[in-house]
Amino acid sequence: MSATAVIWSPENSQEEFLVFVDDVAEYERWKAGATDIALSRFVGNFAVLKTSTSVGHTGNLGEVSKQEIQNVFFGGDKNKHAEDAIEVILKEGKIHKGDYSHSYKLTLNAGRGAGSVKGVGNTQGR
Repeated sequence: MSATAVIWSPENSQEEFLVFVDDVAEYERWKAGATDIALSRFVGNFAVLKTSTSVGHTGNLGEVSKQEIQNVFFGGDKNKHAEDAIEVILKEGKIHKGDYSHSYKLTLNAGRGAGSVKGVGNTQGR
Protein backbone atom coordinates (compact mmCIF):
# COMPACT_ATOMS: atom_id res chain seq x y z
CA MET A 1 0.00 0.00 0.00
CA SER A 2 1.41 3.34 -0.98
CA ALA A 3 0.86 6.09 1.56
CA THR A 4 2.06 9.57 2.40
CA ALA A 5 3.42 10.35 5.83
CA VAL A 6 4.80 13.45 7.47
CA ILE A 7 7.89 12.61 9.50
CA TRP A 8 9.30 14.67 12.38
CA SER A 9 12.36 14.09 14.52
CA PRO A 10 13.22 15.88 17.78
CA GLU A 11 16.51 17.76 17.87
CA ASN A 12 19.54 15.61 18.76
CA SER A 13 17.54 12.39 18.40
CA GLN A 14 17.39 9.51 15.95
CA GLU A 15 13.75 8.87 16.77
CA GLU A 16 11.26 9.66 14.03
CA PHE A 17 7.56 10.19 14.61
CA LEU A 18 5.03 10.16 11.81
CA VAL A 19 1.45 10.90 10.89
CA PHE A 20 -0.26 9.64 7.75
CA VAL A 21 -1.82 12.16 5.40
CA ASP A 22 -4.76 11.17 3.17
CA ASP A 23 -4.96 14.29 1.02
CA VAL A 24 -1.58 15.85 0.24
CA ALA A 25 -3.06 18.87 -1.59
CA GLU A 26 -5.24 19.80 1.42
CA TYR A 27 -2.29 19.27 3.78
CA GLU A 28 -0.08 21.57 1.72
CA ARG A 29 -2.81 24.26 1.66
CA TRP A 30 -3.18 23.96 5.46
CA LYS A 31 0.58 24.15 5.97
CA ALA A 32 0.72 27.26 3.75
CA GLY A 33 -1.70 28.98 6.12
CA ALA A 34 -5.25 28.04 5.10
CA THR A 35 -6.65 27.98 8.63
CA ASP A 36 -10.16 27.15 7.40
CA ILE A 37 -9.10 23.55 6.66
CA ALA A 38 -9.79 21.12 9.50
CA LEU A 39 -7.14 18.48 10.21
CA SER A 40 -9.78 15.80 9.68
CA ARG A 41 -9.90 16.79 5.98
CA PHE A 42 -6.43 15.37 5.38
CA VAL A 43 -5.46 13.30 8.45
CA GLY A 44 -7.29 9.99 8.48
CA ASN A 45 -5.85 8.33 11.56
CA PHE A 46 -5.32 10.65 14.53
CA ALA A 47 -2.39 8.70 15.92
CA VAL A 48 1.30 9.45 16.31
CA LEU A 49 3.36 6.49 15.13
CA LYS A 50 6.98 5.39 15.27
CA THR A 51 8.91 2.25 14.46
CA SER A 52 9.37 -0.45 17.05
CA THR A 53 13.13 0.09 16.89
CA SER A 54 12.68 3.86 17.42
CA VAL A 55 15.34 4.54 14.78
CA GLY A 56 14.28 5.74 11.35
CA HIS A 57 10.91 5.42 9.72
CA THR A 58 11.19 1.91 8.30
CA GLY A 59 10.12 -1.23 10.12
CA ASN A 60 7.01 -2.13 12.06
CA LEU A 61 5.03 0.90 13.11
CA GLY A 62 3.21 1.26 16.39
CA GLU A 63 1.23 3.95 18.12
CA VAL A 64 3.09 6.17 20.58
CA SER A 65 1.81 6.27 24.18
CA LYS A 66 0.25 9.40 25.68
CA GLN A 67 3.08 9.60 28.22
CA GLU A 68 5.75 9.48 25.50
CA ILE A 69 3.93 12.19 23.54
CA GLN A 70 3.82 14.43 26.62
CA ASN A 71 7.52 13.85 27.38
CA VAL A 72 9.04 13.97 23.88
CA PHE A 73 6.92 16.72 22.37
CA PHE A 74 6.04 18.91 25.35
CA GLY A 75 8.58 18.33 28.12
CA GLY A 76 6.14 16.44 30.35
CA ASP A 77 3.15 18.82 30.04
CA LYS A 78 0.23 16.61 31.07
CA ASN A 79 -2.30 18.94 29.41
CA LYS A 80 -1.10 18.02 25.91
CA HIS A 81 -2.57 15.23 23.79
CA ALA A 82 -1.95 13.33 20.55
CA GLU A 83 -3.77 16.01 18.54
CA ASP A 84 -1.26 18.62 19.75
CA ALA A 85 1.66 16.39 18.76
CA ILE A 86 0.06 15.76 15.36
CA GLU A 87 0.02 19.51 14.75
CA VAL A 88 3.73 19.73 15.67
CA ILE A 89 4.55 16.92 13.23
CA LEU A 90 2.46 18.45 10.45
CA LYS A 91 3.92 21.93 10.91
CA GLU A 92 7.58 21.00 11.38
CA GLY A 93 7.89 17.61 9.67
CA LYS A 94 8.85 16.57 6.16
CA ILE A 95 6.56 14.78 3.75
CA HIS A 96 7.52 11.25 2.70
CA LYS A 97 5.79 9.00 0.18
CA GLY A 98 6.41 5.31 0.52
CA ASP A 99 5.12 1.78 0.80
CA TYR A 100 3.91 1.06 4.33
CA SER A 101 2.10 -2.21 3.59
CA HIS A 102 4.76 -4.18 5.46
CA SER A 103 4.02 -2.51 8.76
CA TYR A 104 1.17 -1.46 11.01
CA LYS A 105 -2.31 -2.55 10.07
CA LEU A 106 -3.02 0.65 8.26
CA THR A 107 -6.56 1.93 8.02
CA LEU A 108 -6.13 5.58 7.26
CA ASN A 109 -9.70 6.54 8.05
CA ALA A 110 -12.06 3.85 9.23
CA GLY A 111 -14.98 6.27 8.86
CA ARG A 112 -14.38 6.26 5.11
CA GLY A 113 -14.32 2.48 4.94
CA ALA A 114 -11.92 -0.03 6.38
CA GLY A 115 -10.54 -1.14 3.04
CA SER A 116 -9.75 -4.71 2.25
CA VAL A 117 -8.56 -7.02 4.97
CA LYS A 118 -6.74 -10.11 3.80
CA GLY A 119 -6.25 -13.06 6.07
CA VAL A 120 -4.02 -15.88 4.89
CA GLY A 121 -4.21 -19.03 6.91
CA ASN A 122 -2.69 -22.45 6.72
CA THR A 123 -4.12 -24.33 3.77
CA GLN A 124 -1.89 -27.37 4.14
CA GLY A 125 -3.73 -30.68 3.88
CA ARG A 126 -6.69 -29.35 1.89
